[in-house]
Amino acid sequence: MSAEALNMAEVVGNYIKHRRAPIAIPGEDGGYVLRYVPAISGESIAHAYQQWLAEEALKVGLKVCDWCRKGEMVKHGSRAILEMEKLKREAESVEEADLLEQIIIERCVVEDVGGFLVPTTVPVKRTSKFSVGYMIPALEDLKAASLDPQFHVRHAPSLIGREKELGITEKGQAIYYVELGSAIYTVSFTIDLDGIGQTSMVKIRNVITDNKELVQRKAVALKALYYLLGGMLGAKRTRFLPDYELLSVIAAVVKGSIFNVSSGHRRNYILNTATRAEQFTKLMGVKPNLLSLVKEGGIEIPRDVERAETLEEFTDRLLALANVKL
Repeated sequence: MSAEALNMAEVVGNYIKHRRAPIAIPGEDGGYVLRYVPAISGESIAHAYQQWLAEEALKVGLKVCDWCRKGEMVKHGSRAILEMEKLKREAESVEEADLLEQIIIERCVVEDVGGFLVPTTVPVKRTSKFSVGYMIPALEDLKAASLDPQFHVRHAPSLIGREKELGITEKGQAIYYVELGSAIYTVSFTIDLDGIGQTSMVKIRNVITDNKELVQRKAVALKALYYLLGGMLGAKRTRFLPDYELLSVIAAVVKGSIFNVSSGHRRNYILNTATRAEQFTKLMGVKPNLLSLVKEGGIEIPRDVERAETLEEFTDRLLALANVKL
């Protein structure tokens, strides 16, 4: 990703800053040093994912609330929304909170997958079924990370110097700077497909009992990942479209247990994931199915890791491994 504005953080005067995050890296003296690097927040990634989730859900006729359709992921975080939707304004008991969770899950796929918190007397909390962290530069390629302000100017030549004559307060010329970041980024994403369509706050029970709809909900939850992996997220895309390329990715699909792939900070992360998966199988008696897509050199892919050649093939085979291919 060589020039992007994926996560602008704030404006100071005429300077638009890119988000930075502190990371600790090994120092030359054997200790650790702190570095501030360009970063994309988990909130930014999660927002983009949920927007694409809404789009994919609507394509197959699944329910999405009006707020999520518009990309406003307030997700019942206000009593006023309950009132506008003619739902009970307050959950005054655990039983009412449990019922409200059930109703919201049934009414909106995005809130089913992405979770919500309703601030009623007894708060109704649904933890998100997906987790994502900050996208930060890979430690092995940290030297390639940089931030740089770019000079820009908006101007209307026919207005410059004629402010008094025309009786306007705006200047005919405006100078501003946009800070750009470049890096080899890495990020991790997990999703609990089995938790989709189930209540979780008070007790676990199925809300979505129609098997076809349940499979559709799980399928669109994975299909939305296609857009994230393809770099379709971020702000200021009309004039700062990221020069983006997916270099490598590995996915693990496991039933009945939890297994996270190794982080992509080192080029051996796919080999490391495969080694851990083999040990995990012996330890837990459950075998993770591994799927990879690699476009860069220097990455070893073990025999028991499936390989895809394109992002489209990767997504299709991921759906098949999760047994939710429509």
